[in-house]
Amino acid sequence: MSSSTETQEQQYKPEDTVLTTNHDADSPNTAITRVVVIAIDQSNYSHFAFDWALKNFLRKESDLVVLVNVRPIPMTPGPYAIGASYMDFNEIISTLEDQQRQESHTLLHEFASKLKAEQFSFKAIAMRGDARDEIVRKVFELNADALILGSRGLGAIKRMLLGSVSDHCIHNCHCTVIIVREHMEKKSA
Repeated sequence: MSSSTETQEQQYKPEDTVLTTNHDADSPNTAITRVVVIAIDQSNYSHFAFDWALKNFLRKESDLVVLVNVRPIPMTPGPYAIGASYMDFNEIISTLEDQQRQESHTLLHEFASKLKAEQFSFKAIAMRGDARDEIVRKVFELNADALILGSRGLGAIKRMLLGSVSDHCIHNCHCTVIIVREHMEKKSA
């Protein structure tokens, strides 16, 4: 793997794309002893968790930081519900997929640029599917030592009805899972 930050088109599964990397796995000087996955999205909770990890958890000299973003599979009402033909429906799905892919790549590049500025070894991977399942799958594939993600702080009822990504990861990941919650006093400021 190259140590450049150019777009890499390595595929883990058809929807997984390694966008950028600042890690040369073939280098004899690589002293990576820990793989830390950080799941990110566009929420303030993700930004807070990422900043917390930089300040409190990550080690430049020994960590490979893997940023993952999972975009959902586009869903629209059926073609009859929107009065469109089958061709229009496919075009709508394709447009949504392209838009979500671009948003995912932009987000990953934003976070990766912060890691690059701090001189961390990192990879940024865009994925597609159900965030709960895809994060667990990627943590397993990478044999990660830790997973860090933000928490929306759903109550028990919403968590039960909607399902929580963090709750799913806690129960299904083989590694340490760190859920970062913003302190209440910081939310009100």
